[in-house]
Amino acid sequence: MRKPIAIVLILILLTAMASLAGCSMPGSSDAEPTLAVTTPTPTTEAAVTPGDATPTTAPDRFPNRANADTGNGTPKELAANDVAPEFSLMMNDWATFRMSDHDDEVVLLNFWATWCGPCVSEMPDLMKLAKENIPGFTIRFISVGDESGTVAQFVEENGYDKSLIGCAAGTRISEYYPCDYIPYTVIVVNGIVRETLIGSRSYNDYKSILNKYIGK
Repeated sequence: MRKPIAIVLILILLTAMASLAGCSMPGSSDAEPTLAVTTPTPTTEAAVTPGDATPTTAPDRFPNRANADTGNGTPKELAANDVAPEFSLMMNDWATFRMSDHDDEVVLLNFWATWCGPCVSEMPDLMKLAKENIPGFTIRFISVGDESGTVAQFVEENGYDKSLIGCAAGTRISEYYPCDYIPYTVIVVNGIVRETLIGSRSYNDYKSILNKYIGK
């Protein structure tokens, strides 16, 4: 009787050993499987793939610049070589213009009001400049003496580009770009104020001024 019991024990042992070996996939080798051990290669930085949603923030070129949005810094009359104060302002197309987004461009900021005759008279010439789509050049018109509804109506009646015109009512922008007279135009090049102009100018005047900076 002991022989059959021994045979049964041997069969049970063989079955247990077979289950520990695992199953071979179809087409794979019948050789005894081995455990592959790989050592990861250290990397100095994570790989970035197209479409990576991880935001990256570039350091501010002018970390100490005055900021009209937050009230940081002391407002003062702007002069050549000053850093242009930071601000953001919604245009009449509902898009937000942020000054620091244009640190690599020539920016013309025109401060005006609907009731200012010289402001209104020079706007067509400035709009003509804007329509030329000059590479590296941005222009924005910022109303400093109107309510938003008045500006919106003016833009609509004159058929002007809504993306270029905003209203500064209720903001601190006028404190950080102060002037007693309008139109008041500030020429900013790569984040630095280069010229401040009081009074209206013709298309040719503005073109001549901008040619000193654009493409340089």
